[in-house]
Amino acid sequence: MGDISFLGLGDMGFAIANSAMRAGYDTVVWNRTKDRANPLVEYGAVLASSSAEAISKSPVIVVCVSDYKVAETFLQTPDAIAALNGRILVQLSSGSPKQARAAESWVHQAGASYLDGEILAYVEQIGTPESLFLVSGDNNAYSQCEKLLKILAPQTRYLGLDPARAAALTLGFHSGSLGLITGILNGAAICEAEGVSMSEFGDLIPLLMGYDAEALSESVKRIEAGGLDNSDASIGVWAAITKTIIETANETGYEPAFPEFIQNLFNRAIDNGLGEHDVGALINVFRPKSR
Repeated sequence: MGDISFLGLGDMGFAIANSAMRAGYDTVVWNRTKDRANPLVEYGAVLASSSAEAISKSPVIVVCVSDYKVAETFLQTPDAIAALNGRILVQLSSGSPKQARAAESWVHQAGASYLDGEILAYVEQIGTPESLFLVSGDNNAYSQCEKLLKILAPQTRYLGLDPARAAALTLGFHSGSLGLITGILNGAAICEAEGVSMSEFGDLIPLLMGYDAEALSESVKRIEAGGLDNSDASIGVWAAITKTIIETANETGYEPAFPEFIQNLFNRAIDNGLGEHDVGALINVFRPKSR
């Protein structure tokens, strides 16, 4: 018997299993491609011949593959479902809030406890102070797994009973990252078109992130509390800035699709009477119309 079984040994899954082993946990591993497990077996891990065998050998099962659909191919076999009874399943694969709730449902039907976890770290950060897991689901299961999870990711946060919370918060985080990435690359295109060096622009990015991170954090908090009626940096102010970005794009011949998309959102907010409101009021454009 092991302390933990790890199912899925891609780059991230391998790093997670390796960190647990180096922390002294007796480890069982399984992967669809067996050769991936060889370095861990040489270090002392037990290689299971099937996902069901891996599940049966430990009280805690950690799954880390690309997404839920892949995980279901080896977790929802009759033998694997039978083996889950009485165990804790920690799902670290990527998924949506709806998928997390559905997974909790069938895992509970199998007689097991469920935790949904989302990884906010790069492979090389696993086991270091910079690594963060967001975890939600069964609180008793979390209490039993907390020590392990905080070895793998010392900044791990438990978000409560609803298994969907970790996925929702992670998708929100990634949405912010995508906006930041595309916005900065659009800014790089502006600078390039005007002969400004990428080095000079790059030096401003940490400053930009510091200013906007603080301001946006306050705006998001005010969404829940109210108080978005007025702001020095209103939607109207940002719309005017975006208009200038579009004009610059057209003047220099680079692709204006990104600022045009942003301008469309601002215009919709202004049409709804939100031009003088804090930029956080833009959330009203994204909300369901029935709200």
